[in-house]
Amino acid sequence: MGLISIILVLMASVGFLTFGFTISVCGKPPNRFHGGAIGDDFIGNGSVVIHGYDYNFTNFRHPKAGNTFNGTTNPLLTGGWNLAGNDASFLFQNTKGSCQGLITKASSSSITGTGNSLDWYFPCNIYSQYGASGANLTGYEGGTNCHLTQSSRNQLEQVQVLGQVYYTWDDVRNSSRNLAVYET
Repeated sequence: MGLISIILVLMASVGFLTFGFTISVCGKPPNRFHGGAIGDDFIGNGSVVIHGYDYNFTNFRHPKAGNTFNGTTNPLLTGGWNLAGNDASFLFQNTKGSCQGLITKASSSSITGTGNSLDWYFPCNIYSQYGASGANLTGYEGGTNCHLTQSSRNQLEQVQVLGQVYYTWDDVRNSSRNLAVYET
């Protein structure tokens, strides 16, 4: 009986080290979605990709802003935005980081900011997560779509994150897609 008890304890220890230890130390891994894979099991049409995360916008109501949003409008349903299932990272650009001072504006530019601290680098537009659309330079000089305030970023933090979005090297190498890789 003693030998069987020792064997059972060792088996339980090996089982815990194999399966339970990883879960107890690392926790449950986040959901991961392949960029460009739209569907119920992937990035759905009720989702928006922002800075590598899939956000659930199905019940989101955009705060009152101009004539487009009245405080009860969902940007997924508002005509002309093409937000559903696409990438809105450029609406929430991080400009106060590693690139500050490296990217400067042209002397004739109307991009706002103080000195070398620009408010945006790229046009504040929505892009296809497939990476197949051409460059949309409309509104580059205007910050209308840019979410520059801390209030807008705090509201984004309140939206449910469904998981991480990833791309493979094959996605980047695919000549039919317009993808680039950078590290900050």
